[in-house]
Amino acid sequence: MTRAFVCITVSAVCAAAISCGLERPDHPDGRNELVLTAFDTSGVYGQDTIVAGAQVEVSSTTSDYKETFRTDAEGHLVLKNLPAGHYNVQATRKDDVSMVLLIGQKEEQLVNAVEKADTIYMSFMSSSPIVINEVYFAGCNASAFYFYDQFVELYNTTDETLYLDGYFVVRGTQADGIFDWDPLTSDVALGYYVFAFPGTRGVTHECPIQPKQYLVIASDAINHHNYGSLCVDLDNADWEFFNALGSDYDNPAVPNLTPVSIYTQDFTMNIGHSSVWLTTGESYTFQEHCYMSGQSMICSEYTAFPLSTILDGVEYSGDPPAHRYLSPRVDAATGGTGITRYSAKSIERKVPGLDTNNSSFDFERITPTPGYSHTRE
Repeated sequence: MTRAFVCITVSAVCAAAISCGLERPDHPDGRNELVLTAFDTSGVYGQDTIVAGAQVEVSSTTSDYKETFRTDAEGHLVLKNLPAGHYNVQATRKDDVSMVLLIGQKEEQLVNAVEKADTIYMSFMSSSPIVINEVYFAGCNASAFYFYDQFVELYNTTDETLYLDGYFVVRGTQADGIFDWDPLTSDVALGYYVFAFPGTRGVTHECPIQPKQYLVIASDAINHHNYGSLCVDLDNADWEFFNALGSDYDNPAVPNLTPVSIYTQDFTMNIGHSSVWLTTGESYTFQEHCYMSGQSMICSEYTAFPLSTILDGVEYSGDPPAHRYLSPRVDAATGGTGITRYSAKSIERKVPGLDTNNSSFDFERITPTPGYSHTRE
């Protein structure tokens, strides 16, 4: 397949540091200029032609800057006076006649007195039939350390009824420095909490997800408003994580996902940085891995899944992470930057079903909307 690209030229002019009302970036503020030109090499708009009207989203991970623009009639976009720092750039162009969507992404570090040219390659993105549409992990009530209103929302991107029988929802490991496993190079992902839908994959049909349906899986399927005004009402969740081995709440009106791993805890997500993924569950092993915690060696059992069995995975982090927990082959970058603990904020796909395997681009911060809504911050 031929591919489309956006050519980027970055130039910077030295200037005194100015606060600009933004969070302080990694480098002093500057008068950086970002010049973009969009080209099409896919053949949709003609061979090697500029693309007018391409949507370009520019967002900083080191400040509050986030804006969306379009290229002009000549395919150009010029952004001036950008603060120094780290930026994500995403270019998209949808053709309503041929019904194709071209996507390209790039990360840029803007610093003073630096000029560089770069290229964003755009290609046709394929999507999993079922994706994770929203992840609510932050918690809602700091005074009570309350985060039990967490949930994961799935979405059927297809026009067919699909079945989740035997599929697993997994919270990934957070252990740093595991001696014999590296998320950046390993062909398996390590799960900590692993919960399964009832039934057998490809045999039973107990767990349907309808076409274009949003399916909510609650940590505890109750109305959590009683524990804080910002907490989420999950009384009408579609499914509930339930671990009978622990002192876990069970809503009898909501069907359960039950644990596969050895741990007695309910399915909870770290409120700062972790990962969650959906896997077919067709292949996995239990493995012991060890890591250092201070002066002590800790050995724990994890569930290892081949990356090929993971339908969709999301790694999130409120702060720019110093390390990764999930393979970049599953999720190229983390989502959720800027979400603080107990802020009652979640991350949701900007476009339902649009999955570029890069959560930094695919998700945005919202007020939690189990069951989906277009309400934004």
